Amino acid sequence: MYAYPALLRRKLFDWSFHPAVRWGVAAGLYFRYLLAGNGAKPTSFPYLLSAHRYIAGKSGSRLYEKQIARHLPVWLSHDLPPRRLPLPDGKMRSFRARTLVLKPVCKQGDITLERGVLFTKTFWELAVFTDLNRLLRDYWLVIEPGWSGYADAHLLYYCRFPYPVVVCSPEITDFEFLQRLRSNLIPVHIGAGDWVHPEVFRPIEGMRKQYDAVMVAGWAVYKRHHALFGALKHLRHTDIKVAIVGFEWEGSREEIETLIDLYGVRKHLDIYQSLPPQEVNVILNQSKVNLILTLREGANKSIFEGFFADVPGIVLRNNIGINKSYINEYTGRLIDERELPQMLLWFREHHRDFRPREWAMQNISPQATTAKLNAVLREIACKHGEPWTRDIVAKSNCPSPVYYPDPSVAVGFPTVDDILAQYGRAPEEMK
Repeated sequence: MYAYPALLRRKLFDWSFHPAVRWGVAAGLYFRYLLAGNGAKPTSFPYLLSAHRYIAGKSGSRLYEKQIARHLPVWLSHDLPPRRLPLPDGKMRSFRARTLVLKPVCKQGDITLERGVLFTKTFWELAVFTDLNRLLRDYWLVIEPGWSGYADAHLLYYCRFPYPVVVCSPEITDFEFLQRLRSNLIPVHIGAGDWVHPEVFRPIEGMRKQYDAVMVAGWAVYKRHHALFGALKHLRHTDIKVAIVGFEWEGSREEIETLIDLYGVRKHLDIYQSLPPQEVNVILNQSKVNLILTLREGANKSIFEGFFADVPGIVLRNNIGINKSYINEYTGRLIDERELPQMLLWFREHHRDFRPREWAMQNISPQATTAKLNAVLREIACKHGEPWTRDIVAKSNCPSPVYYPDPSVAVGFPTVDDILAQYGRAPEEMK
């Protein structure tokens, strides 16, 4: 009995991506936006943003973009300090783990001679915990959002400051949205998958391929394990073998286990949970192809970790969130979901046709990505007539941001605690 509600939740999630449903929800949100003040009141603006996120990149979304661009200054003109917007409890630990100084500020007394560079994945926490007016006078800011859909109030809040803010934008519709917004938010076509640690995720010499495929994904509904189980059901008369590597995140292993039994595909699967990165790399090395079956998510890392382990990937063609230009002749295939069973069989024999690590080392290694980001930041500094005499250091995601190749590259840099001590807002301001 328990399996059917779990399956129904996933089917309803899939159904929510049907164009008619998405257009219907978007139209409803837009109607609420009109009723709530048509942009004249700050409370109406979030409805417009939500409507855009539902149909971003589709025909007609440009109408919403024009409305956003027109009413954004009105929304920002209202007094909307971060403390008035809800922040979930327990975010300080996440903020500390996901924020790095990539270049220290150079100051002489109270005078800033050359700005530093601060990177964060937790940009809303940064707005809550620090005085951004003071911080942005001393640091160029690089933001890496954790989810696709950049018509987001927390992100657009940064448009109120007269300083450029670099925003990592792996999803092309997000990149183009920020470009057309013509604000201080500067998109760069990189994301979390561009910072994989190549010494952690690497080929292991002599490792035998014992899995036809691997899927590294938390147990959340949006990861769509049921799509894999449905494909395996089509192949139930074969000896295909797949590893799934998961962790407790917005879902449970118990649910996954019940779905496996419902589809009758247990003999085709080995399940692993909460493995450290080095052990995930072992499973990747034992696999012929790496799967991502999401319809929408943030900047995924696991498909690119597979690349560095020299494992090609399969990504759905209609995925929103992954930089699909990275899925190419060297790295894997973009497919329609109905093709999954035959592609699993195809990769059994053709996984050696690809060279994902070679491509990844040249294009999305920490060194390559740092060079791209550094060039963008240097250009911004030059355009603003500011000096750029020192380049940023490299970082890697493993899984949280760390200095690359090791902490020695940032000796003497301010820590997150130093940033909070110097630019932190008083406790009473955050109430």
